[in-house]
Amino acid sequence: MTGTAKHAHLSQWKCPSNIALVKYWGKRDFQKPMNPSLSFVLQNAFTETSVELHKDGDQKVAYYFEGLESPFGDRIEKYLDHISGQFTWVNKYNFRISSRNSFPHSAGIASSASSFGALALCLTELDFVHSGKGPDCPEFWQKASELARMGSGSACRSLYPGFSIWGQTQLFESSSDEHAIPLSDGVHPVFSGLRDAILMVDSGTKEVSSSVGHRLMDEHHYQRSRIAQAHENINELYLALLTGDQEKFIAVVENEALSLHAMMMTSNPSFLLLKPNSLELISRIRRFREKSHMPVCFTIDAGPNIHLLYFQENELDVKAFIERELLAFCENGKWIDDRIGKGPERLKDWPSTGSGTGSI
Repeated sequence: MTGTAKHAHLSQWKCPSNIALVKYWGKRDFQKPMNPSLSFVLQNAFTETSVELHKDGDQKVAYYFEGLESPFGDRIEKYLDHISGQFTWVNKYNFRISSRNSFPHSAGIASSASSFGALALCLTELDFVHSGKGPDCPEFWQKASELARMGSGSACRSLYPGFSIWGQTQLFESSSDEHAIPLSDGVHPVFSGLRDAILMVDSGTKEVSSSVGHRLMDEHHYQRSRIAQAHENINELYLALLTGDQEKFIAVVENEALSLHAMMMTSNPSFLLLKPNSLELISRIRRFREKSHMPVCFTIDAGPNIHLLYFQENELDVKAFIERELLAFCENGKWIDDRIGKGPERLKDWPSTGSGTGSI
């Protein structure tokens, strides 16, 4: 973060989306997870957001997405109302928020994670200006992660570079249901070259939203077993990350992806988000791994699109495989080329849009 007085009424951040390897599914209390999750941030899939504060006008939130006013502003207004108990200055201002994504909507990338991550970073910076805290204050990132969680659970994992864990686990005393923590120390260098090819099976609206899916875990017959499985998989995956065990990494990641969809298929009512082409892609990825002996695997979020995970040293071979065998099963032959990312970035070069000066 940079100085306070000149930019006290304007904050601008870029925040990536993330992809969970151990999945968060099911909520308790307010936006807290039933089980811990482990994810990594993407590099090319991000949201850029600016927040301007104004004392004039009678519209609490004017929200613009890619230049057009968006009804998402209603959700932002409810969110601001919820956090106003902590950030009392929120009640004193009207908000003009502008946002854009680097990726298409419904691309199988969690846009709520990057959107609320970027918004939380802007709000946390403005709060730190208000309270007179410096830009290097150690609790900045933790506070921003907690604030992001209140908007969208998975957003709290977008605040750190590389891998992060959200949810209490015996692995780390500092782990919490309130915010994510970074896994910056000790991860084997092979995972710095992790790649994610997002194979677009269907860009349509999901038949069942993630919010509804989370609620169906409340009475799920396999809830306890799923929670225990997630804890075990967190332990196994973390060990794989430390030791560079690609085989264990693949086994846990695919187990988690299929377990997530198994929870959907066995909930009451049940639902199925995978499409025939999703299953065909999974089959071909596994067959390619068996034949080539390359460390490739898949993961899936709550949707039909497939994330093909692989490593930098196999990039040319895997991209040739995608072109040769997989694009025929993607909607209009579309896929997104991404990789593990370096985390959020404060935007210093956006042109000023008439923000105020002085302290909040």
